[in-house]
Amino acid sequence: MYSDWFEQKRQDKMRQFFLKLSKEGIIKSYNKNEIIDIESGEYVVIVVEGILSVEIISSMGNEKLLYVLRPGEIYGEMSYFCGGRCVTILKAKEKSKIALVKRDILETVLENEPEIYRYFIHSITRKFRIVMLQLTSAIFNDSIGKIADTLLRLASCSEKNPDEEVSISVSYTHQELANNVGCSRITITRCLNRFISEGIIDIKNKRIIIKDIDKLQSYVDKII
Repeated sequence: MYSDWFEQKRQDKMRQFFLKLSKEGIIKSYNKNEIIDIESGEYVVIVVEGILSVEIISSMGNEKLLYVLRPGEIYGEMSYFCGGRCVTILKAKEKSKIALVKRDILETVLENEPEIYRYFIHSITRKFRIVMLQLTSAIFNDSIGKIADTLLRLASCSEKNPDEEVSISVSYTHQELANNVGCSRITITRCLNRFISEGIIDIKNKRIIIKDIDKLQSYVDKII
């Protein structure tokens, strides 16, 4: 449904470049659920190992999961180019390793190889599309439609698996899905069980596999 929005080939090319650039950075390691505090605008974070989550937390403690970052993906590029305080929270979803690339190193790389601006533009555009789809889904869909739309989007952003199954490559807890969708954990559990009973999805080794895309799409009031 969203495969044209999240082309895997471009994403892989971007990841390869940033993993190469990570060798110029300061390597730091983090444990699961540890918050990563980075000085805005002075560094760009490159994920080297593991998975990071990018979230927004309200003053009342409510959490909104925006997206996750995998090896070769970056964080902090918006503050680097546009300035301003970064309002999102970066957290290790699992044991992870990052590279902090300093501003002066990035300035030199961009001056010598201006064509790599396209990788930064790709990263920002991808994140914009993810957040835009979350916003439109929240407006257009009921709870089950929002959950169906989220599963389709997460699958489109996932790496293809060897079995050619349409699946979500990153493992999410029901609470993490609830934080992403904007509903309760109980609602997530109820809707996932419904999708399983209808033969739309299956869950293997904590990974969601979409067995009937058309039927899952039928729950979604999608963008035309």
